Amino acid sequence: MLTGVILMCIAAAFMMTAGLLPPDALNWALTAVTAVSCAAGGFVAARLNKGAGLVVGAITGAAIMLFITAAAIIRGDADISVLLPIKAAASVTGGIAGGILGLRERNKIKL
Repeated sequence: MLTGVILMCIAAAFMMTAGLLPPDALNWALTAVTAVSCAAGGFVAARLNKGAGLVVGAITGAAIMLFITAAAIIRGDADISVLLPIKAAASVTGGIAGGILGLRERNKIKL
């Protein structure tokens, strides 16, 4: 989750100060960053759990999305719009992908 926060802060600060993207495009870019951070979280969680990558990844993605949404509501700048379910789906899907990838084991061929 910390990775996601750091990536979102860096991406948002760079894109907003440089004026590279309009606000709507920035929302979509941050949705992609959220999905990638959920994939990283799902990967780590599946590695630590050593099983059930699909379930662990989905729970990780949902938990990260709940934390992000709760933080936005507490700050008072929550943007409850059509993008919220899309962000939720992207974070859960990213978590699932990371959880599945975290369980893949590469068997080394011994010569």
